[in-house]
Amino acid sequence: MSGKAVNHRYIPGLDGIRALAVLAVIAYHFNFKWASGGFLGVDIFFVLSGYLITSTVLPLKGNQLTVGLREFWIGRFRRLLPAAYVMIITSFAWATLFHKELLNTLRGDAISSIFYSSNWWFIFHKLSYFDSFGSPSPIKNLWSLAIEEQFYLIWPILLMLGLYLVKKQSKLAIFIFIGALCSAVLMGIMYEPGADPSRVYYGTDTRSFELLIGCWLALVWPMKRLSSQKLSTDHVKKLNVISLFAFSIFLLSIVVVDEYQTFLYRGGMFLFCLNAAILIACVCHPISILGKVLSLKPLRWIGSRSYGIYLWHYPIMVLGTPVHEIGNPAYWRVALQLVLILIIAEISYRFIEMPIRKEGFRAYYRQYLVFNKNKWRSLSFTRKTTTVLVPLFLLVFFTGMTGVVGEEQTASKESKPTEIKINGAEAAKHDSVAEKEATKSDSSNVQNEEGKTRPQSDTEEPMQGENEATSNTKNESYTGILAIGDSLMIDIATSLHNIYPAITIDAKIGRQVSEAVKLAPNYASFNQPNKAVIIQLGTNGFFTNDQIDTLLEAFSNADIYLVNTRVPRSWEGKVNYSLQQKAQEHDNITLIDWHSAAINHPEFFAPDGVHLVQKGVNTLTSLIQQSINR
Repeated sequence: MSGKAVNHRYIPGLDGIRALAVLAVIAYHFNFKWASGGFLGVDIFFVLSGYLITSTVLPLKGNQLTVGLREFWIGRFRRLLPAAYVMIITSFAWATLFHKELLNTLRGDAISSIFYSSNWWFIFHKLSYFDSFGSPSPIKNLWSLAIEEQFYLIWPILLMLGLYLVKKQSKLAIFIFIGALCSAVLMGIMYEPGADPSRVYYGTDTRSFELLIGCWLALVWPMKRLSSQKLSTDHVKKLNVISLFAFSIFLLSIVVVDEYQTFLYRGGMFLFCLNAAILIACVCHPISILGKVLSLKPLRWIGSRSYGIYLWHYPIMVLGTPVHEIGNPAYWRVALQLVLILIIAEISYRFIEMPIRKEGFRAYYRQYLVFNKNKWRSLSFTRKTTTVLVPLFLLVFFTGMTGVVGEEQTASKESKPTEIKINGAEAAKHDSVAEKEATKSDSSNVQNEEGKTRPQSDTEEPMQGENEATSNTKNESYTGILAIGDSLMIDIATSLHNIYPAITIDAKIGRQVSEAVKLAPNYASFNQPNKAVIIQLGTNGFFTNDQIDTLLEAFSNADIYLVNTRVPRSWEGKVNYSLQQKAQEHDNITLIDWHSAAINHPEFFAPDGVHLVQKGVNTLTSLIQQSINR
């Protein structure tokens, strides 16, 4: 590889695309209903990265890249690492001081982010991009930067080998497009409808098609060769029409698409990225009207700072929003956070990103970080501030990383069972004299996933009105009650069992409807007119219409009680709408409206905003009891 000067031009319209992409991502993370497809902004960034990086190093002729590997990698490290590391350290320090409950999970996230492997860290630890419980990690958005950094390390080498072996760029473009197709096909094969899509969403292998589409575009539509000369009027019109059409598809996708659609992972995302490539190609051309519109100063300002905005929006949102507001944003808080995001992004751009990018690490270190007490009075305010804050933040960061604080949370988490099974079938056969003994035996039959018996805790408070509730069950006409659920069912299992000693409960942390469908045949005996089936699912994610129909059909002869969900996540509304529709469609289904009862009562929930404290247990159990005893 040669060390020739880089030959590329600045295209203001691309900053406009960056601006719209990052604004779409922010709107999605703030759970604005009109931006259900805002996460596709990341796809735009991937395609754009592939295009710009390949265009930067691609030679006009020959097979030698215009930038040396060492020069390229140092440039990328200067551009990406400093601002990201500042964000990681600052977020972790803030969590250490004010959100200690996050530290036990945040430590691994921080270490993996520092080494740009967080996407695989989240995959191996089964952490959902679309979230499972509790406050999401404030640095979870770095998964996309991890994929980009992995791409930056590998792609120049592959491109150099490709140019050496294939010689012609047109032929190499074909191989790159085939590689993109393979990645998209892999995503489609690995995706399981109704299950959490985070494996295919986070994976470098299943997301590389987006970057490769950008690389392919750089070969078939070289930025360095685009010119307004010798272009007919007809071609100009066609290009502008195509650009407006592609731009409309981009905007429509942000509004219409959501992360639960099977088509998205089986070709939809690939098509969206192809459309993004067409949009980028049109905007890059000098005669593009859309390119001029996207070059407006406000969009250029946001686009040029989009990296800092993307870095900081997520930790500011997570660390600055009460858990009960996640999924239901307060607009005054959103406005305040947006202002803070833009201010911090501007500070990052002016005092971290650009100085290091232009001057390098050593010059920046000497200018801003070397302390000389003899020159303290002559230092600028900025220099004094950094001199004081940097060591303080580093001290708090290393204090949190070493586990000095936050470890008290571990014990409580480990003591919580991950699975509960209570079989009350035998209790129903006992007469009222023997029923107490059966109940006592059953309430000790609580198993964790290893199968070990967990005795009922002596410290658990009885539900208010428990004696009255127990007496009410004597008039109950059901000969059997089955309850299937997730972690919320685990929370209320003891209270339900106290009220209905003959109840059968099967609950597991993280359970989704797709898993319950496979479980249903084990309880075929409850598919009878004199049986009741309580289904409490949807906490962990959405489900397909076919999956919920299959589950309900398994108990079509019984009375079904669907408990809707109050979970501070984006899928809450979609889950509840689906459950409401099913209750309206079937006479044997009753909706238990837990969402309405809990939406204005954060005191019902543990700090994660999902699991229940005793007040929440009492209320939810009471709602179920009232519905069954009607």
